[in-house]
Amino acid sequence: MPISVLSIAVAALILGAAGGALAARALKASRRNAAETAAMDNLLQQVDRTSQSLNARLDAVSGEMNRTFAHALQQATQSLTGSIGTVREETRAAIQEKFVQVTERLGDLKATNERIMEFSRSLDEFQRMLQSPKLRGDFGEFTLEQMLKDLLPAEHWESQAPIGSARVDALVHTPHGALCIDCKFPLDNFRRALAAAEPAARDAAMKLFYSDVRGRIDEIADRYVSPPLTLEMAFMFVPAENVYYELIGRADLMTYGRERKVVLVSPNTMYAYIQVLAVGFRGMKIQDEARRVQEILADLGTRFGKFQDHFNMIGKHLENAKSQFDRALRDVERFEATLDGMKIGRLEEVQQPLLEPHDRM
Repeated sequence: MPISVLSIAVAALILGAAGGALAARALKASRRNAAETAAMDNLLQQVDRTSQSLNARLDAVSGEMNRTFAHALQQATQSLTGSIGTVREETRAAIQEKFVQVTERLGDLKATNERIMEFSRSLDEFQRMLQSPKLRGDFGEFTLEQMLKDLLPAEHWESQAPIGSARVDALVHTPHGALCIDCKFPLDNFRRALAAAEPAARDAAMKLFYSDVRGRIDEIADRYVSPPLTLEMAFMFVPAENVYYELIGRADLMTYGRERKVVLVSPNTMYAYIQVLAVGFRGMKIQDEARRVQEILADLGTRFGKFQDHFNMIGKHLENAKSQFDRALRDVERFEATLDGMKIGRLEEVQQPLLEPHDRM
């Protein structure tokens, strides 16, 4: 029993000591925790104050940025609104101007279209008029006359000129004879060939056309090729280039024309021939002017020879007059010396014959 009580007492004492130690440790830990809690509270308070300060600063910066952005946005909006208004007005003015221009162009196009239609109707009427051989010949004569009038001097050509018992449409005068140009070209069968739908009808019309051309070549050769009154050739004026190209494709027809001394010419080739004639006439004019200059120079040479003879004669007269003047001057000097001698009483010393021996003779 005593041992048990003692053991119990020892155990209790041990337990009490352990409990006290634990209590002291717990008290110390409690105190340390309280200090840490206070430090933590202070830290939290500082963090809270810092957060509040940062929030205040952020609010101030945000407000300032909002005001700045609002002002800039307002200015940008106003500027954009003004630019949009300016662009809208400029665009409206440009569109209106373009619309006016388009309207004017449409008006011009309408007027041009009306003129084209009128020209087309006039061309149709003109083509119908040219179906008449007489009117077609008159048109060819008019074309040829205008070409001659533009390129040749008036004294070198004439229209509707008489050649024997006939009259030629145009006549060009050259030093070697007259060049006759005929404008009455047969086109009726050529037009029928163009209008033909069937090849057989076209070939038949072209054969008739070639026959007409041969007949006209013969007529021109018989009427207008008669040297020396005319040149040894005449021109057959083809009033259309397409017809001329159709004819030069026929070698037999061109050969026949050369044999008959008839040259087929189109408006373009006729222009070239007349240009050559114009150059020749200018060369003849230059030659005539050079001959006139030579004649004038020869006449001037003759006149200058006569002038030189008169000039030489005047020179001789001047030489004789000078010789007489010199002799008269010597006589005056001797007479003066005689007068001086008479003044001082030495007449016998200075007296000389008043005349030279050749003068007395």
